[in-house]
Order: sequence, then structure tokens, then C-alpha cells
Amino acid sequence: MEVVKVVKKYAESIGGNFSTYDDSKVAVVIPIGQHRHQTVLAESKSINGNFYITLTSKISNKEAISDVDIYEKQKNLLFGKLVIEKDHLEIRAYLEEKMSEQLIAEIFNEIAAFADIYEKRFTGKDIY
Repeated sequence: MEVVKVVKKYAESIGGNFSTYDDSKVAVVIPIGQHRHQTVLAESKSINGNFYITLTSKISNKEAISDVDIYEKQKNLLFGKLVIEKDHLEIRAYLEEKMSEQLIAEIFNEIAAFADIYEKRFTGKDIY
């Protein structure tokens, strides 16, 4: 699964911007609305010969989490899960090779929208 190709196609379809770090890592800035944007990092991975793409979006520093209800809200996510990585609360999802473009777009949108809602709640800013 070519991460650059997948992300570029998605970014172009929504009017977003993307930046390529290398052949395996790309960032896409997704317009959310009301002058807000959310960055989602896409990175290709391989485990035991199975290739997939991880999507990750930072929400806030873990110290900023003041609402334990966020873990309740996670139950409503179809594709994402919350993780704490390097002192940040993040939302993460995975793309597999056989997913349709429509499903890939839905996963990107869920990750970005959820991250933006809680980023705004916890920080009051448009940071990540």
C-alpha cells in the first residue's frame, strides 16, 4: 500500500494539504470548518509481511486531559482508538490494502473530527 499515493488522493478530494516526509510517512492537514484544521500523520508499517498504514492525530498533552468522559466517547468511534504516546493523547486508526477509497476517507474524517473536537475542548486552540 503506497502511503503517499493514498494520502495524496484523499487530500486532493477534500481540498486538504499534504507534506511528504519520505516514502513511508506523510502528513495531511484536513480542513474541519470554522477556520480549524487537523493534522493526521499517515505512516506505512509492515508486520510479518502484512502492510498497513497507521493514521495518528494528536489531541493534547496528557496533562491537559480534564474530561474523563473522553474515554466514554471513544465507544462511539468506529475506526479509531485513543492512545497515550510520548506524553500526548492521540487517536489512532489503521488502513489495510483492501479498503475502498470511500472507507479510507471515512476513517480519515473520523480521526480528524474526533481529534479536533477534543483538542478544542482541552486546549481551546487549534494546535495540531
